[in-house]
Amino acid sequence: MIVKECKVSLRIQKYEALGRRIVANHPIRPILADEYHNWMAGYKGEKSLEYHLSMLPEEKYLIFHNIRLLLGKYYFQMDYLLLCAAFGLVLEVKNRKGTYLFEKYLNQVSLKTTEKDERIKNPVLQAKLQATKLKKWLTKHNFPAFPIHYLFVNSNNRAIIRTDPGNEEILRNICNSESLVEKITHIESFEKKEMVDTKTLRKMKRPILSSDTPETFDILKHFLLSLHDILTGVQCPDCGFLSMNYKYGIWSCPNCQCHSKTAHIQAIRDYFLLIKPSITNSELREFLHVDSPRVANKILRQLNLPSEGTFKGRIYFPKAEWL
Repeated sequence: MIVKECKVSLRIQKYEALGRRIVANHPIRPILADEYHNWMAGYKGEKSLEYHLSMLPEEKYLIFHNIRLLLGKYYFQMDYLLLCAAFGLVLEVKNRKGTYLFEKYLNQVSLKTTEKDERIKNPVLQAKLQATKLKKWLTKHNFPAFPIHYLFVNSNNRAIIRTDPGNEEILRNICNSESLVEKITHIESFEKKEMVDTKTLRKMKRPILSSDTPETFDILKHFLLSLHDILTGVQCPDCGFLSMNYKYGIWSCPNCQCHSKTAHIQAIRDYFLLIKPSITNSELREFLHVDSPRVANKILRQLNLPSEGTFKGRIYFPKAEWL
């Protein structure tokens, strides 16, 4: 059972919103594009595993994507966590092309591409560390003492994995995505003792999900930007022009003459992603370039956003499915 599905992260959504809201020649654009590309590649790699994980017996496994838990003063994050009655499995997923070389000494890993040869974090050690932390977290929260296994999963079919001579043992904890189910079946073959019954296993999903704490990411602070760097207005869904004009419930683009009744929705979502996770009537008017408080109130009511307060003091929040 996939308990927490692989979805586009809030960080990626913020990269996309910022891309819509800074001028075309802004100096941070190349860095923004590079970071966005890397995070999207990671997301696509993790997303591609859903197909392979769907081949596992649904009634046997709990499958969590991108779980971030607190242990002591620090958080640890797992790309995928699989739990069954006999064991747990942590997956560290990479989706980068090139040649991985696992060196015997110092446990270093280098990734060689046509562009460069760089040292990267050892993904096997990353997975091992997350597994160790998970075991401590489960003990701290009074869960059964599971054997916790770990794997580095390569999801890029243009990647090659090599090891130094004498370092072949590390391959036990590495696989390509197409052999993931086979690897899990192998673990099943010698982890046959069930640590919990099915009912107890099912009960574990709620505390794990409630303890999951997504990373907060202030993208303006990350790129040393201010609110003055953010372009306001409603963006045309056809040509990308900022900004559209509002009249009688219709947004009109002065650049391409596109008309839309819903173009403001993306603008309001951009506000929540970039500025802050709440908005007032006056803030909405300023961001959308709307003069009338009555019109702004109508827009907000039609969206049926969660809110608190009354009259002029009312504050609106994004829908859960928006973020």
